[in-house]
Amino acid sequence: MKTIGLLGLSNPCSRQKIQPLYQWLKSLGMVVLVSPYLYTESTPEQRASVFNTWIYENIDHIFDVSGGDLANETIPYLDLDAYRRSTSFFYGYSDLTCVLNVLAPLRRCALFQICGNTHTDLIEAHLKGISDSLFIGSGLGGNIRCLLKLAGTPYFPDLKGKRLYLESYSGDEYRIRTFFAQLKSMGILDGVESICLGQFTELDTKDRKVLDRLCQGIIYQHDLRFGHSADSYGVWLED
Repeated sequence: MKTIGLLGLSNPCSRQKIQPLYQWLKSLGMVVLVSPYLYTESTPEQRASVFNTWIYENIDHIFDVSGGDLANETIPYLDLDAYRRSTSFFYGYSDLTCVLNVLAPLRRCALFQICGNTHTDLIEAHLKGISDSLFIGSGLGGNIRCLLKLAGTPYFPDLKGKRLYLESYSGDEYRIRTFFAQLKSMGILDGVESICLGQFTELDTKDRKVLDRLCQGIIYQHDLRFGHSADSYGVWLED
């Protein structure tokens, strides 16, 4: 019997949002643990302590179901060496991009949001070790805004020669342009193997062609099905 941990390293979650996921995982025969800080205000040390405890215990799958702004607060308190040695597998998305790209060079993790995702058959097959069709590729990156939280820190990943996955929920043309300008000024865009563009939710309702202009001269794929929609697929993050 697999054990699933529902974690929150970022902003507090709504119990109403998480409860259906909890019940569904239980119906699959999983043991489901819930962080005591998932629904309440807490310190970064408290939130990170749950991650560390579950890593020490080698919980099978740890899904961070939170998002927002606060995930990078917890990075200094995560036991990274323990994650390197552990067999626990960690998943997150959006704001958790900053944590995922700290963990990925140590050991594989996944860009994926399980809460509200409609690919229930694929998720079940993955959790039961039957199939990994839930995942569409591997590399580094994730949410462009939250990846840039690592800029100027010791934690920014080495992207040279790597496949860079990028998506965004909020962000009109001007905001996305400034994110790409930051990556360009850091020398990132000149060194990657390629860029894989997922869903840019706000931009997709307007003019997505701006992404073609921003990636001019770079090998890139576009319209990949990962991001914030309910039918998003996952991406393996690994060095």
